[in-house]
This record gives sequence, structure tokens and C-alpha cells, in this order.
Amino acid sequence: MSYLCIVVLVYFLHLLLKLNWYMTIAIGVFFLLVYPLHRKKQSKKKEQESRFFEVMNYMDTMLYAFLREQKVEAALADVCMSLPKGSMRDAAWDAHDHMVLTFDNSDATADGLSGIEARYPCKRLKSMHDFMLHVEAYGGAIEETILLLLSDKNSYEKRIRQAMEERKKSFREVVMSVCASLLICGMVLYIPIGNMDISKNWIVQFLAVLVILLDDLIILQAQRYLETDWLTIDVLENDVDYEKKIKDFYAYDEKKEKKLSVILAAIVGIIVGILLILHKSWAAAGMMGLFLIFLNQHRIGYRIAEKNIKGNIQSAFPNWLMDLVLLLQSENVQVALEKSRAHVPGVLKEDLEELVARLEINPEDAEPYHRFLEVFALPEVASTMSMLYSLSIGNSGNAKRQIAELIEKNQKMLDVAEAARMKDKNSGMYLLFLAPVVTASLKLVIDMAVFMLSFLSSSLI
Repeated sequence: MSYLCIVVLVYFLHLLLKLNWYMTIAIGVFFLLVYPLHRKKQSKKKEQESRFFEVMNYMDTMLYAFLREQKVEAALADVCMSLPKGSMRDAAWDAHDHMVLTFDNSDATADGLSGIEARYPCKRLKSMHDFMLHVEAYGGAIEETILLLLSDKNSYEKRIRQAMEERKKSFREVVMSVCASLLICGMVLYIPIGNMDISKNWIVQFLAVLVILLDDLIILQAQRYLETDWLTIDVLENDVDYEKKIKDFYAYDEKKEKKLSVILAAIVGIIVGILLILHKSWAAAGMMGLFLIFLNQHRIGYRIAEKNIKGNIQSAFPNWLMDLVLLLQSENVQVALEKSRAHVPGVLKEDLEELVARLEINPEDAEPYHRFLEVFALPEVASTMSMLYSLSIGNSGNAKRQIAELIEKNQKMLDVAEAARMKDKNSGMYLLFLAPVVTASLKLVIDMAVFMLSFLSSSLI
């Protein structure tokens, strides 16, 4: 059926763009060759979506089972019976069998759960497993924490579902853009202007084929956005790079950088003087602009670095805060901050290390909390650190209510941060939406040029 649709599509393009049979056959062969690639991308899209929803279903089932059983092995046995047939159920059974059949001194429970994490690399899945292992080892009240994990998981699932729908909508818009551009290209060939028909010109034929090939590549590129690994999309990119960037940012020496700016500007200034002597006014004007840029390069570089780091902090801070809130369910603030170092994003590592070190010296001092990321003047960070300080000294009145407010604030920050990150990741789809306009415009311009040349040739004759 699919190959029959390809034949119909090729014949439609043959009529629309007035292709000769050689070009039509070439297009048909191209579509037959590229169709398996489209199909593979479609299959991968479905697979990634299926894997995401399998993990969401597993997390729901596992959290409720653990709340009931309070033992990982017993909870996992219930989950294995509840899950539908599929790769997640197989992974769960493998993990359960490993726990039951391992008799050496290794931590069979943790190893079994790590097997599931290896097949489904999801940060929230690992956080859930870490929480369950901690409770099984040390005990403690779990109902509130499980409700927190469920709330976070539901918010996360909602955001990803929205992102999926937005990408599908953008993909449909790209396909519609391709169809509209091809229709416009074809309609031009059917405009009755005398008895002239430029469609048989080899340049027009070649361009028609080229536009079709480019449009298909645009659709292939758009399909890449649909086959995203949704389980890892919340992982911060270039985490190690940002750890180095914030260290360099704090080590910024304005006097040293200003000297470099003056030296570079002086070199450009000499070039400007030479150009003015040679009466190269326009070149001198351009170099004057470069002179101003070099003279202020230290300020420009600092502001760009600050903006990039601030954007990464706004994405990383809510994720780190979620780990911290989970720790606060069973630890005091200072211990929770200490333990959160294990999974802190790179961009926050420098400030967290300083915060923990200062609290070890003076646990009741407010200054370390207020100095956390103070250079970037982020209101949401300052507000959160004030709440943490109040919790740490027991001055919050009702600690549970304070933590609940912290959770609510964090969910809002997560929604804003993730929405911004998804928007950035989806920006390429808009460029793909515009791309068919460029290819169609190229063909129309050259078609008009061929028409004018043909018209002038016939007039001269």
C-alpha cells in the first residue's frame, strides 16, 4: 500500500511540475530509496514515545506498590504482575530475578534496579530508586515523599506530552509548507502567457527535481525532532563545560581584560589611521566599528558569559532543588545540602561547595545562604535560599507548610525553566518551516529568468 502511494505521489508531481519521463523515473527511484529511511524514523519516534510512557506507568505502579509493601523486592514483584507485556515488564522481571537469585555479598537490590536504569536512562526513575533504597536501609515516613514524587512525575509527564504535541504540530506545518511551495512552483508553469511553455527547458526540469529532493531532506530533518529520546531530554547539556565556565566567570580579572582590550583597540586604531591617510573612507568607517568592539570586548564577553550561565542556572536550579526537597523529607537542611552534592549540576557545584564549607564553620549563619549565586541576582534563588535558612534555624513556624511552599515554588520554576528549554530545542522546527519557501523562491526566480530569456529570443526572431 505504501509503495502504491509513492507511485501516485510521483505521478502527481509529474503532472504538477510538468516533468518529463526521465525526471519522473529519477524521482520515483529516489522516493523508493529514501522511503525506508522515513519509515525507520517513524518507527523510532513510536519507540521513543512508547519507552517514555512505559517508564511513567512503571513509576506510578512502583510508587504505590512501595507505599503498600515498603520493601523493594515485594513491591517489584507486584509491579511485574501489574505491568502489560513488553520490554519494561521484561526489565522488571530481570531485576526481580537478580534480587531473588543473588546470594553473594553484593547489594542485589541496588544492582537489580540499576539494570532497569541502564535500559531506561531517566533521571527521575533513578531518583525514585535511590529514595526507595534509602527508605529500605534507614526507614522513616514515606507517604509525603511518595506523594511528592508522584506530583513531580505527573508535572514532568504533562510537560513532555505538551512538547510531543507541539513537535507533531510543527512537523505537520513543515509538511504543509512543503506542499504549498510545490503547488506554487507548479501553478506558475500553468499560467497562460501566449504559447510559451518553459517546462521543457532542461534547467527548469533540473530545478524541479532539485526542489523535490531538498524538500524531502527538509521533511527528513523535521522527523529528527520527532524521534527525540524523551527520557533524557531533561538532562542538562554540556554540564561539565558549564562547571568550567562558572569557575572562569568567578576568576574574571577586569583590569587584565581591559588591558587586552586597549591593546587590540590600539592595533585597530593604527589601521584606521593608515586607511584614512590612503583615503579609504568606507574601509576606515568599518574599522572604526571594529575599534569600538575591541575597546569594549572585556565588557561584551563578560555580559555574554553572564547571560549564558544565568540561563543554565535557571534550568539547573529547580532540578537540584527537587533532589534537595526529597532529602529534606528525612534530613535537616545542612545534611540535605551536604548529600545533594552527589547529584548537583555542574553550574551550581562551585557555589554549593562554598555554601557547605561555610555552614560547617558556622551552621546558624545566614550569610552563606544569601551569598549563594548572589552575583546573578536571581529573585527565585534568593527567595528559596531565605526559606532554606528559616528551615535550618527552626524559625519557620510550621516546617511542613514551609516545605510545601518550597515544593510549590519549585514546581513553578521547573515549569518555566522546562518550557524555555523546550522552546529553544524546538526553534529549529520554525527554520525548517521557512526552508521550503527558500527552495521554491529559488526555482521561481530562475523560472522567471528562463521565461524572460525565451520571450526575448522569440521576440528577436
